[in-house]
Amino acid sequence: MITTAAKALAACTAILISGLPIATQAEEIPENLKGSGEVVVATAGGAFEEAQRKAWFDPFTRDTGIKVVTIPSSPKLLASAKLGQPEADISNINGGEVPSWIDNNALEKIDYKYFSKDTLAGLPDFMKEEYGLGSFFYSVVVAYSTKSAGQHPKNWVDFYDVKSFPGKRSLPNCDLMLYGGLLEGALVGDGVAPDKLYPLDLDRAFAKLTAIKPNVGRWWASGADAPQSLIGGEVDMAAAWNGRIITAKKQGAPLELSWDQSLLQYDDWIVLKNAPNKDNAFKLLAYMSRAEAQAAFAEAIPYGPVNKDAFKLLPKDLVAVLPGAPDIMKKQMVP
Repeated sequence: MITTAAKALAACTAILISGLPIATQAEEIPENLKGSGEVVVATAGGAFEEAQRKAWFDPFTRDTGIKVVTIPSSPKLLASAKLGQPEADISNINGGEVPSWIDNNALEKIDYKYFSKDTLAGLPDFMKEEYGLGSFFYSVVVAYSTKSAGQHPKNWVDFYDVKSFPGKRSLPNCDLMLYGGLLEGALVGDGVAPDKLYPLDLDRAFAKLTAIKPNVGRWWASGADAPQSLIGGEVDMAAAWNGRIITAKKQGAPLELSWDQSLLQYDDWIVLKNAPNKDNAFKLLAYMSRAEAQAAFAEAIPYGPVNKDAFKLLPKDLVAVLPGAPDIMKKQMVP
C-alpha cells in the first residue's frame, strides 16, 4: 500500500522535475551518566553540528568520559537499522517521522532511568515519549535579503504573491518537504487559514507549488542552502530554518526574517534498534535534556529548548527570538 507520505513525495518530485554556551561542571553530573567507550551520532553537519558539539557533545565527553563520534545523516540510516546493523546509535529526526520508524521496527525504547527527576519535570509529556525524545524546537520562517529592492514579504501569503513581491524564491526540495514545511507554506499562501491546515490538502498544495515553480531560483537540499542563496543574490526570499538565518545575520549577512505564520516544529532524538552503544546513547540523551544543556544549545544556535526550565537560564533578548517562546508562539502556526 502506498502511504500518503509516499504519494506526497512522488508528487513533489514530479513538480521539481518538471554567544558562549552555559557552562556545566563535571561535579554536577550524576555518576550514572559517567562511563567509557563511545556513542555514535548521525547529524546534519554544518552550523547545526557545530552547535551540537559546542553545547552537548564536547561537554558530555569532558564530564562523563564517553567519546561522541559523529557521522553524516543519510537515508541509509533507516535501512541499516532495519537490517539490525545500525550505522549510528542515535539520530535526530523530525517528530512526525517517528511513527514510520516504529512501524519499521527500527527503534529502541528510550530508557528514562538515566534522567534526573528535575530533567523529567522540565520536559512536556509529548517530548518524552516511548520511542522519541524531544531535542529542540525550530521554525520554518519567511526570510529575505535586505539588499533586495521593493517590499519584503512578511508571511506565506506575501511569499506566494509574485505580483506584489517579485523576485526569485528558495524553497525546500522534496527530500526536505516535511522538515521545510513546504506543503503548509504553500497552502497558507493559497489562502488556507493556519488553523484549518490539517489534514493537508495535497492536491491544492501541489497546484500552488506548480504555479510558483517559475519563480523558484533554488530548491534547497540542506539548511545552509537557503541563507547562502540569499547572501549570494541567487534569490530574494526564502523559506528557511530560523536558526540558520539568525546565525548568518549575526555574522554580518544582510538577512532578515519574519515570525508571522512561521511553522513551529520539533526534532526528536531516536535510538536505533540494536545500537551497539545503547547505554551510552541513553546517557547522552539524559545529559542533553538537562535545562543547562538545553540553554547552552539555544545560545550556540537560536533554536528553542524543549526543557521549559532552560528559558529561566537564558537572557531575555535571546528568549525573544526563540521558537516556542511565549511571545513568539502567538505568531506561529502550531501543528
